[in-house]
Amino acid sequence: MKTSPLTRLTLFPLLLWVALRILTSVMAALTSSIHPLTALERSVRLWPPAAPLGDWLERVLLSPWLRLDAVWFSRIVSEGYHAENGTANFQPIYPWLAVPLERIGFHPILALLLVGAAAGIALLIFYGRLAALDLAPEQTQFSSMLLLLFPSAFVIFAPYSEGLFLALSVLCLILARQQRWGWAGMVGGLAALTRQQGIFLVAPLAWEIWQSRGRSGEPERAEWHKYLSLALVPAGLAVWTLYRWLVLGDVLINPDNFQSLVYSLLISPSTKQIVPVQAFVWPWEGIRLALVKVATQPDLDIWINLLIAGLFTFFLIIAWKYMRPSYRIYALLNTLISFGFHTGPFHPYMGLPRHLLLAFPVFIGLVSALKHPWMRLAVVGICACGNLFTLGLYVAEGWVP
Repeated sequence: MKTSPLTRLTLFPLLLWVALRILTSVMAALTSSIHPLTALERSVRLWPPAAPLGDWLERVLLSPWLRLDAVWFSRIVSEGYHAENGTANFQPIYPWLAVPLERIGFHPILALLLVGAAAGIALLIFYGRLAALDLAPEQTQFSSMLLLLFPSAFVIFAPYSEGLFLALSVLCLILARQQRWGWAGMVGGLAALTRQQGIFLVAPLAWEIWQSRGRSGEPERAEWHKYLSLALVPAGLAVWTLYRWLVLGDVLINPDNFQSLVYSLLISPSTKQIVPVQAFVWPWEGIRLALVKVATQPDLDIWINLLIAGLFTFFLIIAWKYMRPSYRIYALLNTLISFGFHTGPFHPYMGLPRHLLLAFPVFIGLVSALKHPWMRLAVVGICACGNLFTLGLYVAEGWVP
């Protein structure tokens, strides 16, 4: 019996998500047995199962994910936000969604993983709908694979906010393509409340509104109200800034220069407790500083970041002509900002591969660029190997995604 295109668009993402959820969990557990970091990992063996069963299950399923930013999110879920301890650096929607689950007895990491699971499944369903607007069904499925297998995409299965952010961003673009401007603006605002990069959704929304001018039958001058929906995106970031100011006392505006204004208004000053040295520079300056690091003090971290960044840049270049103009704008903005985020002389591009993942429209255009089966097989193989390798490094805390 044949399945409808709609069923395929729903079934394939679910099967793909389940398969990768199992694979990443197994890989994380095995890595944690080789390189245990938490007290529970050091005291409870991975195999065979041991009593008490609850501790063993926590050690196998949850403890391997208690790494890096997941520790901060877990702290927010269990203790809330505080201006002085660095938690205000993280946007609130993702951890706040996990709070009700923690309040009824779920472990904070389990609560975060459950929210992330719902977001990840929604992401794949929404992404399939978005890609299907421009691609054939089999191309849509391949595009979903490319997104999830990219070397830094394992964070979608970790207790990180990327899965939720991507789901909201994809939904925002779907609504924009449907010309439902108010809803698109509201979802974009929620994305900005999930990660600061949500503010960039203003650009593709503005382009889609401009492209739609006159189609409704109204004179172009009468369609100005559409542009009001754009204000809903930065409104999300403004709501969080007001919360930090009025509730946390975390906003002390310093307009001396661009850096001080950004870090006193849009980003919590306590972020320096997480990454002590950081600044926004011109992208070419960020690349120069990274190359200086490679030339003078090369290490595994910088090599992995530059290799993944190089792979993504290659994808962006070959996918460019197959991307919708609004997608190009959004992907380019995210890419340039990511390359311009400098995190100090020792790890100048910390988090770069994860930030590049947010430029997801690249994977829609990439499908059309990979015309031959051998190209697709090569890309899938490279990305899948890179994904598992970087996941292992993340669990061992040998690299920051």
